[in-house]
Amino acid sequence: MDPSSVELVLGMGSIGDCTARSQVFGRLAGLGFKFASVIHPRACIAATVAAGDGLQAMAGSVVQHGCRIGVNVIVNTGAIIDHGSSVGDHVHVAPGATVCGDVCLGSGCHVGAGATVIQGIEVGEGAIVGAGAVVVRDVPPRTVVCGVPASREWRRG
Repeated sequence: MDPSSVELVLGMGSIGDCTARSQVFGRLAGLGFKFASVIHPRACIAATVAAGDGLQAMAGSVVQHGCRIGVNVIVNTGAIIDHGSSVGDHVHVAPGATVCGDVCLGSGCHVGAGATVIQGIEVGEGAIVGAGAVVVRDVPPRTVVCGVPASREWRRG
């Protein structure tokens, strides 16, 4: 099979850790396959958004003006990514999460269901923001935070 004649959709989600999804994407992309973006008809993606291959924007999701979205990103049901934010590769923004303006989400991070990341925050590569957390300070790479306000729970790997 000629990989250039096939367009894939990665139907694998993530629960906290985006590593497996990232590995599958990387292995298939390395073989030359391309990934289609899947945008629900009720998702709202601003015309000025720059998005990589394999974006999955679910029903009710919103990505505002000037955002940069990496490859293989899930913006799940009802999630919001506001103006000027940058989302790294292989990120999952879970249902109902709000990422305020000018936020930077590092590659492979996970923002849990109903969490809020306030404006201007940086969430490091591989970090996990727990469900319902309110992030008011930068989150170091590979760190798990939860609560209101979100605080550091432990460091991954």
